Amino acid sequence: MGEGLMSSESKEEEGVERAEALATLNVSMRRLMESVRTTRAPKGVIETARAQVEALSTELEPYIHPGPHAQADQLGGLGWVAETQDPMQIFPYSPLIGRLNPVSPPVEFWVEDGVVHGRGVFGALYCGPPGFVHGGVVAAVMDELLGVVNVVNDLGAMTGTLTVRYRKPTPLFQEIRMEGHSQGSEGRKVYAEGRFWAGEELLAEASGTFIKLTQAASDRFGWSG
Repeated sequence: MGEGLMSSESKEEEGVERAEALATLNVSMRRLMESVRTTRAPKGVIETARAQVEALSTELEPYIHPGPHAQADQLGGLGWVAETQDPMQIFPYSPLIGRLNPVSPPVEFWVEDGVVHGRGVFGALYCGPPGFVHGGVVAAVMDELLGVVNVVNDLGAMTGTLTVRYRKPTPLFQEIRMEGHSQGSEGRKVYAEGRFWAGEELLAEASGTFIKLTQAASDRFGWSG
């Protein structure tokens, strides 16, 4: 029994260490992607970089997880959400806030009294109009914000309608502050609202209607408690 316990603890520690290493790799990947997006390097440097990236991809490919894939973990399912209120732990593979997903912008969410707060700085990768974040990126992060609001308030649901009102363009390279609030539920419908600011200037606000899954769908996704 003692050996089994030690084995379980060792596996958990190994998993934590692996996740931390992967998070560090993702920081480096985002730096690489930002450099690729903005580089004015000569052809020779670009070709050398491509060869190095190809070599790294070849080294990692034997370890690719076959799926299914999910925001929560590589095996799918959100059955353990009740154990934490930290969105960064709940959704490590999110394409919008995931520490373990290189395409996610450097956005961080946290929870205080059921309200989800966030902050992030969007670089050139997320540029739309010159000097500003692409409106689709704003909408996607807003959708994630409201979705997290629902999850941490035990109202997890799928997006039905998302309405975004763009008050001002969202600037690149400035800290953007975010806040999302639950607006309750009615039957299978769940409601949430969110806002983005730069300093005290309101940039965007959104309201969403989300639809709770049927029990059969929850079971299929592994979302049942």
